[in-house]
Amino acid sequence: MSGPARTLACAILITAIGNGLYLAGAVLFLTRSVGLSGTEVGTGLTIAGVTGLGAGPAMGHLADRFGAREVYLVTLSAEALATGSLALVHSFAAFVVVAAVVGSAEQGSRAVRGALIARVGGPERARLRGYLRSVTNIGVALGAAGAGLAIRSDTRTAYLALILVDAASFLLTALIIARIPRQSPPPRSDRDRDRDRDHSVRPSRSDLPFLAVTAVYGVLSLQYAVLTVALPLWIVTHTAAAAWLVSPLLLTNTALVVCLQVPAGRRVDSIADAIAITRRAAVLLALGCLLFCVSGAVSPVFAALALTLAVTVHTLGEIGQAAGEFEVSFALAPAHAQGRYQGIFGMGTGVFIAAAPALLSVICIDRGPAGWILLGGILLTAGVCSGPITRWAQRRAAHLIDA
Repeated sequence: MSGPARTLACAILITAIGNGLYLAGAVLFLTRSVGLSGTEVGTGLTIAGVTGLGAGPAMGHLADRFGAREVYLVTLSAEALATGSLALVHSFAAFVVVAAVVGSAEQGSRAVRGALIARVGGPERARLRGYLRSVTNIGVALGAAGAGLAIRSDTRTAYLALILVDAASFLLTALIIARIPRQSPPPRSDRDRDRDRDHSVRPSRSDLPFLAVTAVYGVLSLQYAVLTVALPLWIVTHTAAAAWLVSPLLLTNTALVVCLQVPAGRRVDSIADAIAITRRAAVLLALGCLLFCVSGAVSPVFAALALTLAVTVHTLGEIGQAAGEFEVSFALAPAHAQGRYQGIFGMGTGVFIAAAPALLSVICIDRGPAGWILLGGILLTAGVCSGPITRWAQRRAAHLIDA
């Protein structure tokens, strides 16, 4: 791994630790310290997610024009200021405003980070992204564990410390990123400039195949909410398993991702490899849904065993889907527009991820076992469709290069 790649990995680890602190303690801070209701917090976070969707393509375009490293430093600074501002929130209206800024800065950073990974990683960019995903899981786990101390004390001072440390992590990350040599924007031909002039941020007709790929992988990204949203609710409402089982099951997921994401990425060197691993991942995700379905049996022991197997199979599918997604999102994007295309891809998957909690609650929890079968069918269909749609986008991308 090159020096800049190691520096980027170190920066991502710091950010992930801060995110772990935030994810574990932010909702409790807002409800127990600020005094917002659960509904108000959920509404504010949804508004923030929707508001931030357009920031990805916009900041990605700026990264293509002025350099990913430079724009990433700006978005990290914005994340630090916005996150720190949560400490000043005392009303729902103020929370909505601050959360919207946090969401926009976060989505913008995600797109710019994708462009920076593409430049730093070069031909190994998809593998680097897989490695960074493992690093991210380690960091989030460490942050969540550290947040337990603040949650245990359950005081405003402790919750404020979580928020401020998370804000400081973005500034520390920016200092580390500043050590990466400046990444000059990739050269653009006159044809590239003419093509991008009228749709620097908005998708054009030539982007339709890429948008179709984004939609397919967006559907597959529903799987990310299965373990964080559907699993806890399913255990407490439809199984005889103990509620405390949620924690070791999530730790199992984290451990498998940390250990297997990088090896999975090594097997993906082309779009053909990405299509193959995505199809296999969709089969595993569908099988995992069936295992979740049968875990609703009355025996606590059988339920625990079925849930453990379901989480294991689901995680293997998650790892494969992520490996395929990384390769496709980079390989189908023009070299001169990685930032904009990463932003578009992130915006598309972001829509499905934002809708996933409500959607999975209706499908899997309200409908019970039949809902898991339906979800499995949806994920399997998306996996099957990924092949022809991705090849269509690949042909279109080759046509634009030759045009």
